[in-house]
Amino acid sequence: MVEVYIIRHGETDTNKEKRINGNSTDLPLNEKGRKQANQLREVFDLSDFDEVISSPLIRAYETAQILTENTGIEVKTDVRLREADYGSWDGVSEEKLYKEHPEVFDDNGYLLPDYIKYAQDAENYEDVYQRVDDILNEISQLGDNKKVALVCHGFISRALMKVIMNIDDISKIIQPRNCGVSRYRLNKDGKRYLIYYGRKTPLEF
Repeated sequence: MVEVYIIRHGETDTNKEKRINGNSTDLPLNEKGRKQANQLREVFDLSDFDEVISSPLIRAYETAQILTENTGIEVKTDVRLREADYGSWDGVSEEKLYKEHPEVFDDNGYLLPDYIKYAQDAENYEDVYQRVDDILNEISQLGDNKKVALVCHGFISRALMKVIMNIDDISKIIQPRNCGVSRYRLNKDGKRYLIYYGRKTPLEF
């Protein structure tokens, strides 16, 4: 089996300001976000990982660089791990959008799939599920006892959980906090297992 660790990036200003933080809000980590990544590195050693693959967006790649500092591991990037593209809603205040379109937010304040009725040039959730499933299928074929870290985003972490565990409704999945870590096992024959979801420091990994 392949051990896969899913890591959400550290905090950005758009996270702090509670704005939609999608593919087009390509911002670096803020001070708190860099601190979160450094705290995670202190308890989560990536030096024995076979691969570290990051979303190409700055906030994820910067998180990956901090986590692999002094490990000798080269961070790869894969566009399939980029955050969902919320189109014209990217960067917009969540509070503003909720006042205008409360029907496209679930009970936990996350966007429902039909938000694309209102957000121009937005990405369909089904397309996101397909691209993360594609990368999971590739990783599952790497061989036994491989360890892979994927550094990505909040919705992508939820989408990966949905696809791995075959959950019918993504609204059932809470978003991990910044620098939260989830762990799964992938078998070559397609079986997938959850070990834990959204852990934060100083818990043991």
